[in-house]
Amino acid sequence: MVLDQATPSRYFFGSLLAASVVLALFTYPPSGVLAIGAAGCVLLVVTESVEDHIGPMTIVALTVLVTVTVLSASLCVVRRRTENRFRHVQAVAEAVQLALLRPLPARIGPLLLAGFYRAADNEALIGGDLYSVRPTPFGIRVIVGDVKGKGITATQTVATVISSFQEAALIHPSLSQVAERIDVALQLDRDSPAPEPVGNGRPVHTPGKAAGPADEVFVTAVLLEFYADARAVRVLDRGHQPLLIIRRGTATVVESDHSLPLGMSDLLTSPPHTATHTLDPGDILIAYSDGVTEARDSSGTFYPLRERIQDHCADSAGPVSPTRLVTFIEEDVARWAPTLGDDLVAIALQAAPVGGKESVRGQLI
Repeated sequence: MVLDQATPSRYFFGSLLAASVVLALFTYPPSGVLAIGAAGCVLLVVTESVEDHIGPMTIVALTVLVTVTVLSASLCVVRRRTENRFRHVQAVAEAVQLALLRPLPARIGPLLLAGFYRAADNEALIGGDLYSVRPTPFGIRVIVGDVKGKGITATQTVATVISSFQEAALIHPSLSQVAERIDVALQLDRDSPAPEPVGNGRPVHTPGKAAGPADEVFVTAVLLEFYADARAVRVLDRGHQPLLIIRRGTATVVESDHSLPLGMSDLLTSPPHTATHTLDPGDILIAYSDGVTEARDSSGTFYPLRERIQDHCADSAGPVSPTRLVTFIEEDVARWAPTLGDDLVAIALQAAPVGGKESVRGQLI
């Protein structure tokens, strides 16, 4: 209207009022869009009446404005429905994440722990990495793993591994038996793969398609079992990244017997062996996925986890705690590789000081 008043009568800018209605579509509810459109129509008519310029151009501008207002209000209804559906889906995804990957407490019995999880897809909450911590009659048991593949199929495998681990960890006296139970569950998934959902939310079955070598379902994982006082740990490595231990400020690799991943037990020539390691006071174990060590900077250099932890420990004024260590790794990887190509998970575990106050007992993760 300002342009209309500031220019000669042969110029007409009333049709630009339609732009305000279109812009309102992205921020206001349908009623607001209709109100802005109605206000524009009134303003146009009043302005043109005062200037006595009502003519064919005014009628055309009013027709365009009314049409754009109705269409914008309809699109606004669609936008709000889409937003509500997205919020609902996001809430469901958050519930699934909390059900599968529950937040780690600061302490379980004699064990201090901290960890972080970050999916490669910024819009996703769950990827192909997994972790679970479970207090059992046989000690505190932990699993950290990485599923082959990504997307919906990987999430289904994550659910299989975690549910199998949480059940088997309570009833089987050895880590090997726990791993065998997970192996069976993964083989069942491989032989009878779950249908993938399609756009309308219903699963789709592909007749005649059987799982083959290219569809192998397997998980690289490390299983840990801490003694009652957390002064020793049993390690069962099923094709996962080697554990790191920080002892008196030095980060080193924990020796273990490397075996085939979970889900490939039918290819084993001998049973996987469990290694036992004594933990000194202050020792911190770090379990992580290959997403951490394979994060690349702009030049393509892999993230040197052990060296970066070593430098961090050397620069720290006091003892390093699991929480501080995990926070450093998460922030340092983000600085090293702003764009991720894989999911990340890292968990730090440490025996609590003798006589320390136990803040959390019996929590199931």
